[in-house]
Amino acid sequence: MRIAAHTMYDQIRTDIGRITDEMAKTEFSISSGKIYSTPSDAPVALTHALSIKEEISDTQQYQRNITYAKGWIAATSSALSQIQDRLLRAKTLAVEGANDSQNADSRKAMAEEVKTILNEVVALGNTKMGDRYIFGGTKTRGYNPGEAPFVVEPDGSIKYLGNRENLAINVAEGQSMTINVNGHDALIQSGVFSALKDLEDALNANSQTDIERAMSEINTSLSYMNQQISSLGAKDNALSVHSDMEDQLLTTSKERLSDIEDTDIVKAITDLKTEELSYQAALSAASKVMKLSLVNYL
Repeated sequence: MRIAAHTMYDQIRTDIGRITDEMAKTEFSISSGKIYSTPSDAPVALTHALSIKEEISDTQQYQRNITYAKGWIAATSSALSQIQDRLLRAKTLAVEGANDSQNADSRKAMAEEVKTILNEVVALGNTKMGDRYIFGGTKTRGYNPGEAPFVVEPDGSIKYLGNRENLAINVAEGQSMTINVNGHDALIQSGVFSALKDLEDALNANSQTDIERAMSEINTSLSYMNQQISSLGAKDNALSVHSDMEDQLLTTSKERLSDIEDTDIVKAITDLKTEELSYQAALSAASKVMKLSLVNYL
């Protein structure tokens, strides 16, 4: 059967076009470092790659959560440590005030310092991280003008306007961790405000017995603060463990992604050389068969 010239032309053009497309894909694979430029190039690999990219995105979000959580815990620990320092100073004043050598005037002067300490503790209770109050529970913002989690009432008592709920943050798939200590548990329940107020009143009243009682309350508050700070330290350690795990998971996921979609450069270059030889052979064969230059024909 005789083959028409135009049929031969079409076949030659189809073969050369196919080889040209393969060369273009291989060149793109080398230059981009990826095995596909469109989903149809490697649909199975693309599906796996998308799944792994989603895992990577989730892992990176957990890492950001952990970083934020560690910052929150650090700010909380710092505030509690500073409150602890104020309590230690108040305890020193209580020891001095309970001494028989003190008189009413010297104790009143001490009472003024204790009042200052109490106001400093209130200010530390209203510590912020960014624009969020760290001791407000889940009510980290949204207070009325002039308000904060802790306010001093006209009678000198301390009112808590936050809530008793805790902030939880996702640190891994299916795992969350409480990262805060709400103001009620951290300061009201610790008795720090009442202990300082009782010491102030006892010094003003020049009552040795009441001063000693207030000193005992301060010791209890100090012990409570130690527990709170230790608990936060344990949480920070747990977050560090989660952080290491997420780092390792991220590295593994990126390696898996690379195995799936990254170009094997050595193989790709070899393939390109083979395709170039096929292209040259096709041109040469076409020229001999058609008895004319393919370029002129096209």
